[in-house]
Amino acid sequence: MVNIKAENEIPEMQQQIIEKLKKILTDLYSESGTDLNEKEIRLQENKNKEHGDYASNIAMVIAKDLSEDPKIVAKRISNNFPIDDQIIKVEVAGPGFINFFIAASTHGEVLNLIDSKKASYGRSDDSMGKVLIEYVSSNPTGPLHVGHGRGAVFGSVLAKLLTVVGYEVDEEYYVNDYGRQMNILAVSVWVRYLQISHKDLAMTPKGYQGDYVKSIAKDLKKEEKEKYLLNENNHKKIIKILSKQEEESDIDLLISFMREVLNKGSLEIRSFSLDKMLKIIKSDLKSFGVEHNLWFFESSLHKEQKTKKSDTDEAISLLQSEGFVYEEEGAMWFKSSDFRDDKDRVLKRSNGEHTYFSSDVAYHYDKYKRSYDRIINVWGSDHHGYLPRVNAAMKAIGMDVNKLEVVFIQFVNLLRNGEKIPMSTRSGEFITLKELVDEVTAEAARFFYINRKSDQHLDFDLSLAKEQSKDNPLYYVQYAHARICSVFKKHESVSKDIPTNPDTSLLTSEKEIEIQKLLATYPAVLERAAKLSEPHLICYYLKDLATLFHSYYNNEKFLIEDEKLMSARIFLLKGIKQVIFNGLEILGINSPEQM
Repeated sequence: MVNIKAENEIPEMQQQIIEKLKKILTDLYSESGTDLNEKEIRLQENKNKEHGDYASNIAMVIAKDLSEDPKIVAKRISNNFPIDDQIIKVEVAGPGFINFFIAASTHGEVLNLIDSKKASYGRSDDSMGKVLIEYVSSNPTGPLHVGHGRGAVFGSVLAKLLTVVGYEVDEEYYVNDYGRQMNILAVSVWVRYLQISHKDLAMTPKGYQGDYVKSIAKDLKKEEKEKYLLNENNHKKIIKILSKQEEESDIDLLISFMREVLNKGSLEIRSFSLDKMLKIIKSDLKSFGVEHNLWFFESSLHKEQKTKKSDTDEAISLLQSEGFVYEEEGAMWFKSSDFRDDKDRVLKRSNGEHTYFSSDVAYHYDKYKRSYDRIINVWGSDHHGYLPRVNAAMKAIGMDVNKLEVVFIQFVNLLRNGEKIPMSTRSGEFITLKELVDEVTAEAARFFYINRKSDQHLDFDLSLAKEQSKDNPLYYVQYAHARICSVFKKHESVSKDIPTNPDTSLLTSEKEIEIQKLLATYPAVLERAAKLSEPHLICYYLKDLATLFHSYYNNEKFLIEDEKLMSARIFLLKGIKQVIFNGLEILGINSPEQM
């Protein structure tokens, strides 16, 4: 039997046409000996409605294989295509196109479907499996800033989207609480803590400079009083150390000094600082509409038990057992180059310390052990180089790397008055997510972040995000919803109820048919966006729908004497309103009734 591929994630009517074409081609050519298995049937919408609603070039695609004239092939196919009350006409045009004409009443079926499903329109009842999405995962050494916002919105919208299409989704934040940066935060807080009692102390320029460090230090002082202050001799020593903070490595001397004089107190300050930062991060994310249900701590990968190695050492042992680890100059290396990585990678340094990569190996191995069907990492674009080595390690351990998907998020430039705002976490020069939300609202920020494909650079225009005009894409979409609500209020004074089963065959204008067609594609848009991990497609769809609606609104009247046509048009607006609501809900954005 001929098995001709059809395009995935396409509207129901187009799918019906494609399925009928597949059957016709099978019936006509299965005995011809011609291999049509790799031929793909595609339909395109005709801009000129005189040529029908859809067109296919399949006759021209297969004519060469059949050694026949494309027009003859097209005619043969069209003659065998069944005409019914939905597909009312099929004709051949040009060099071999097949045009399909759809009954106006057929387009209206989507309005009844939307009305019956309401908020469930676009949702799938299928069970697609379990997904883990790890996103944001910013070092807990400073508040989240606008650069983190894009990945935060992407992850949360993707999670909602995958839930809508039938996945069971976990959202995870990987807390980097094990490495050197946490030590730098702890010592920065300690110096600020000491400064409260000793004004003569200078802040190390190699530490974290933001006001949040001072705030944590004040909380530390309030809760622990003078517990971490220094005696006179050690006070002199720290003044000397702080006076020589010129090189990046000089702060390590300060960290060593803190450990020496405070002993376990240095770990207490570290833990205190981490707890405070996580509270800030969680609060900022929540105000932004982002909530992770799982928090995974890097430090947990390095904890040893009496009867069990640490997770990191267990992962290294697995690599060793497969023959992919060797020692050189006291360090342990993974043969990453055996798996097309550009070089081998250090797992454990000669001083016995694990590398960040070894944590990555252990963490991803842990993800695989949790039996997810899809594992999605949302990483910044500066992490491109990490993927080959992580994939290499998973292959070496025997994991299915096809389960792991990595979405890279390009950087964001924040513009104010047309000028880029410089940002640095270490220097404390950045605009936090909280400040962004306070200025433009969480909803505006979410839409602007997700409004562009993730691998494209984004210039976030603060002025545009606050503008109430058609140039602001979110305003334009929300205004469509509000406009429809306004029409409904006026309709209530004419007729008490919004119609539930009007004659949709009366919706015959070009705009009305175009809108109904677009409404019918909404479930397919969600499926495609979920499959490709491209939630920006929802924004594109909503903008297209809003554009069609505003054009329709500006050229038609809805409260008219012809009650049947009025009911049909109000019913059409009801469908538009519902789909805008459904789409914005996935984006985590409200649908206002008035603006």
